Amino acid sequence: MTRLRLPPLSALRAFEAAARRASFKLAAEELLVTPTAISHQIRQLEAHLGFRVLDRTPRAVTMTPQGKALYDATASGFGEIEKVVTRLRADTTPAPVTLTSTTAFLSQWLVPRMEALRQAVPTIDLRLHMSNAVEELRPGGIDIAIRYGRGPFPGVVSTQLCADTLVPVCSPGLGLSRLEDLRDATLIHIDGRSRPMPNPDWPRWCALAALTDVQTDAGPRFPDTMLAVQAAIAGQGVAIVSRVLAGDALASGLLVTPFAQTLAGDAYHFACATGLEQRQDIMALKTWLQGCFATV
Repeated sequence: MTRLRLPPLSALRAFEAAARRASFKLAAEELLVTPTAISHQIRQLEAHLGFRVLDRTPRAVTMTPQGKALYDATASGFGEIEKVVTRLRADTTPAPVTLTSTTAFLSQWLVPRMEALRQAVPTIDLRLHMSNAVEELRPGGIDIAIRYGRGPFPGVVSTQLCADTLVPVCSPGLGLSRLEDLRDATLIHIDGRSRPMPNPDWPRWCALAALTDVQTDAGPRFPDTMLAVQAAIAGQGVAIVSRVLAGDALASGLLVTPFAQTLAGDAYHFACATGLEQRQDIMALKTWLQGCFATV
């Protein structure tokens, strides 16, 4: 069957906007063209149809009876097209993925790598949720997490990314190199740390290093690792922190590890709400994280 030739789509779009807004000027603003262009499109449409669709006066633009019939059809048609396009976009646009982790991990490890992540996994719409508590994971809520612990974690699908160690770090400007130097150094303490257990504090570290005569209870105290790392970079003392979280500062030379003694840590895990583990963007994110942690 031969389909009757329809008027140009651009002319119909100009007509629908002008008829709805009752103004060439307002229609032009909506379609980001000039009023002259709207007028030209309406003349082209009327020439194609062989009858007038709009009456123009200096004060108003009104529809003719034929124009009203055409407007009802075009408004309905454009409305249906918009609905379908919106639905198709929703079907093809990945839903946002919300990832939760601690303040220290997000600020010191993930945020500096967000551009690399965007390049590696361009399809993911990642939202960050910062919490030092263990949050519930569920589809439609918080989807995934980077958790620090021994695992496995009940109610989620988890994969270990890497084991961690805790190391003393400080600014190279302090010039520490021998264990004995620690007796005269300022010790930085972290009070808000819940993992690993037992607590990786200075009394435990000094006992393992067989270092005595150190005032292990003296020095500034911070509520989380992020602040302790920043204090160490600023030369304010020596802190015992996760090698993963201090990795970038160590690699750049902002921090050094002056002593060989370390403390065992827990491990970093990629945790996912049950039922989302096969979602392609989440799988791609996990693969990217595994690649990053493979070199730690």
